[in-house]
Amino acid sequence: MHLIANEKITLFFILLLATTIKLSVVMILNIEPGSDFASYMHMATTMLSTGHMDDGMGNVAYYSSGYPLFLVPFFALFGSTAEVAQFVNVALGVTSVLLVYLCSKYILPNWKWAAVSAFIWATYPPAVLYTEYVAKENLMVTLLLLQTLLLLRYPSSQNKTFLAVILGTVYGIGLLVGPAIILTGLLIGLVVTEFNVRKPILSNLSWNKVLACGFGCLIILSPWLAYTNSKLGKPILNTNGGFNLYLGNNANSTVHFIGIQDTPIGPEWHALREEKGEVESMLFLKNMAIDYILENPIKTLWLSVNKITYFWYPPIHEGRDGNQSKIENIVRSIWLFYYILVITAALLPFLFIRKLTRMHLILYATVLLYCLIHAAAYVIFRYRIPIMPFMCILAVSGISFVQTWWSSKKQSISK
Repeated sequence: MHLIANEKITLFFILLLATTIKLSVVMILNIEPGSDFASYMHMATTMLSTGHMDDGMGNVAYYSSGYPLFLVPFFALFGSTAEVAQFVNVALGVTSVLLVYLCSKYILPNWKWAAVSAFIWATYPPAVLYTEYVAKENLMVTLLLLQTLLLLRYPSSQNKTFLAVILGTVYGIGLLVGPAIILTGLLIGLVVTEFNVRKPILSNLSWNKVLACGFGCLIILSPWLAYTNSKLGKPILNTNGGFNLYLGNNANSTVHFIGIQDTPIGPEWHALREEKGEVESMLFLKNMAIDYILENPIKTLWLSVNKITYFWYPPIHEGRDGNQSKIENIVRSIWLFYYILVITAALLPFLFIRKLTRMHLILYATVLLYCLIHAAAYVIFRYRIPIMPFMCILAVSGISFVQTWWSSKKQSISK
């Protein structure tokens, strides 16, 4: 992609704006890492200091390892502090704005529209705020956008085998950072095999590219799988899959997150965890969840539908301790405005369904596949952040469709 002078200047100022806003948040706010964020900090610092990963609660692989591992070299160079992680998040956030711009150029009519989608993402309140948190979503956004950019570029690539390896590598890193992207592997498979519904014969598919993609993924995952095998006796990505499945599928489950203490196994959990260990206790919960699903298929299906609905619920809630100031009220109002605008506009392309391209479908499929995995467990609003940049692009696409339609209508009226 060659950038013209005006385009370069515009992109530069959008990236500068993103940098300024995110740095300002880091400088102004002083939120100590807690809960999951404290665990990521502990994982990174223990890996750096001892060569062994621990989340502070004795678990080796309960939390996803990718984000803490990513922080390790920065902690080694600049110190193991939350501030270092936050400045890394600034760089990741600005990179994500650039990737939104590059992805947009494959979908939108011209670079000016692409600049609009990049601007929206650069100023989207949750994306800005999460720069302050030591949260894996900061890295997930960038990786999922990079994966999507590679998918958009793949059909026109002159070296598809090499690109397939890179795509597999990025997907593998993404799995380490957030296994919630796992279903997007189906989309990768369709693109890499160059699947065509008009020619569904298996022999016509590019299986050699699939092997190249799988090779790239295996290169990334192998060291961590070898590590967990040595520590836990099994090559495992992480151990919280069964835990989360149980939290979302038991007699007390709701669409919201509930703690293990609020589930039927709650009173026995700590003793069970101590007795069976990290891997077997999580497997026990997984089996309990599967039994519950099989015994209550209709209830589970209905709850899953409600989880998907809640996943897209507007941000009309207050903070955990209520809104603490007028500034917080204002920020939440801006967030609500952005959210309603983006979600509404992202549905507009369906009014022009004949104009949808393969590129649009890749973005919609990424959003759908990421969303579906959460129907199996539970919903937290921050889980929505990784696919919001795609909604920004689709929203601008919808607005561009409407603008083109309105312009042509006015011309036909004037004639």
